[in-house]
Amino acid sequence: MATFTYNALDTAGRSRHGTLKAEDRRSAARLLAAQGLRVLSLVAGESEADSANDSAADSAEKSSGRSADSSASVLDDPPPKKLSRRRLFGAHKAARDFVDSFYQLHANGLPMGDAVKLLGQRVSDPSLRYLCQSLWRDMSEGATLAGAMGRFPAVFDSSTLYLVEAGEGTGNLVPVLKKILNSQELQENLRSKVLSSIGYPAGVCSLAIGVLCLFVFFLMPRLEKIMKSLRGEYPAPVKILMGISDFLVKGGPFIAVALALVVVAVVRWRKSDAGRLKSDRLLLNTPVLGKVVLHTETVRMTDLLATLMSSGINASDALRLCERPVENRVLRQRLFAGRQMINDGAAFASAFKRHSILPIADIDFLTVGENTGSLADTFATIAKRHVVALDKAIGILIKTVTGVVFGSTVGLVLLCVLSIVMTILSVSGNVTKR
Repeated sequence: MATFTYNALDTAGRSRHGTLKAEDRRSAARLLAAQGLRVLSLVAGESEADSANDSAADSAEKSSGRSADSSASVLDDPPPKKLSRRRLFGAHKAARDFVDSFYQLHANGLPMGDAVKLLGQRVSDPSLRYLCQSLWRDMSEGATLAGAMGRFPAVFDSSTLYLVEAGEGTGNLVPVLKKILNSQELQENLRSKVLSSIGYPAGVCSLAIGVLCLFVFFLMPRLEKIMKSLRGEYPAPVKILMGISDFLVKGGPFIAVALALVVVAVVRWRKSDAGRLKSDRLLLNTPVLGKVVLHTETVRMTDLLATLMSSGINASDALRLCERPVENRVLRQRLFAGRQMINDGAAFASAFKRHSILPIADIDFLTVGENTGSLADTFATIAKRHVVALDKAIGILIKTVTGVVFGSTVGLVLLCVLSIVMTILSVSGNVTKR
């Protein structure tokens, strides 16, 4: 008998943890299923892990009627280079490709296990094939699809896991997968828009740095020699650039070390609970950037709420599942307080308004949706509104950064040109006097 540690959900959606003894992993999964628990993870004890895994593999082959050769063809591929459960090269692409391929198979009537197994046999990409084979191995040992996917946190984010978990629990996995694909497409579009928009300011900034380095390290020493040989007075722009040059040459290494220390200190500070809370609150209050963070979290929360409620999840469990994907601790605390208030009998609109979870304009929509019994559609509408607002906020942020970078670059180039012109005029005047 082996001892297994399990993590499962009961019929009410509450998390259950514990240990039990069984002959193998599949027997343990059956015992938990008989108790009405959905297994998320099932781990054998350290002393008996190897024997339990071997026994689970044997029982899986006997019960399914599959031959050892067929099973080996699916599970014996070695992991590709730079690939593990914690790190998968091209993680975003692998997640998108898996969900897309799995959706196409499962939506056409293929059971989940067979769809994952078929992908492990047919896909040509080594990373994706290894991912599918690992998922099938875990599922054949009793894990749910969400539980198997949860062992690859570098590939599947928390929002995807909670949606798949909700889809499995309600039996509506196909529409949930469609929602995940739409969300991934939206994120990819936003990512592409941001990357394409920052290309211009990045190029201008690189040009400014190149001009500054050219003048400070190449032209400035020559101008100094000319002015010293003629014993002329340095023009004001030249003095400014000379000060910048001395500052960068003499203080540059110290500035770099100081910045590195500040970054390390901030990262360590954010790892603490108090530091994370304060920094998240500061981030929300930051002009322009705070709007981007707020709309991003609101889109994630409302879109997930709409999907969960439309899948049959009750309000309390939907709110509980929505708390975990929210990355900003301040907003997560507000959502937690709102959920407690709703569990005590308060209306959604009242709780969300009391704890500032949504803006006033969205509260009006929420009130109407609650009165008409269409909360899922209302949250979907609110998510779409914030997608538009997020697009505008990102545009404002990019324009602000572009304006600052472009203005600094133009000012620096003008200062360099003015310094050169005034130096030439000063040299010409000294030569004329002589």
